[in-house]
Amino acid sequence: MAVPHDQVLARLTAPGQLFEMEEVPGPCGPVRTWKHAPVHFRTLLEASRRHGPKVFLVYEDERVTYEEHYLRAATLARRLAGEYGVAKGDRVAIAMRNYPEWVIAFSAVLAAGAVAVPLNAWWSAKELEFGLSDSGARVLIADGERAAAL
Repeated sequence: MAVPHDQVLARLTAPGQLFEMEEVPGPCGPVRTWKHAPVHFRTLLEASRRHGPKVFLVYEDERVTYEEHYLRAATLARRLAGEYGVAKGDRVAIAMRNYPEWVIAFSAVLAAGAVAVPLNAWWSAKELEFGLSDSGARVLIADGERAAAL
């Protein structure tokens, strides 16, 4: 016999459970959130290392482990901050197809405290240019095709 959705939800979010919910102050009033959720994406990224050699991402015949993802994202996050001056709240545009590098770039941007601005890889050069300028992005991370178009 199936257990009703609301009963399952109540059990998962009950006090003391992994997905326990609580209300916290928000800009427009109280917000219901997970009590044990990582406060920052960087904390989530660091915690992912516990899975080490397990496969994190699969693309065709390519495999990226949790550890590889962490190392690549952390390295790029440091470069964004150190070499490109990206700071908390800055926008960083990502213009590429759905490659493993997209996930690494997105993770790095968030780990650096910046705001990821995904640009549609199907856009024309003119649309990419508009999206890039309109977003106020400080930096662009692009694959070869999008970089050539821009």
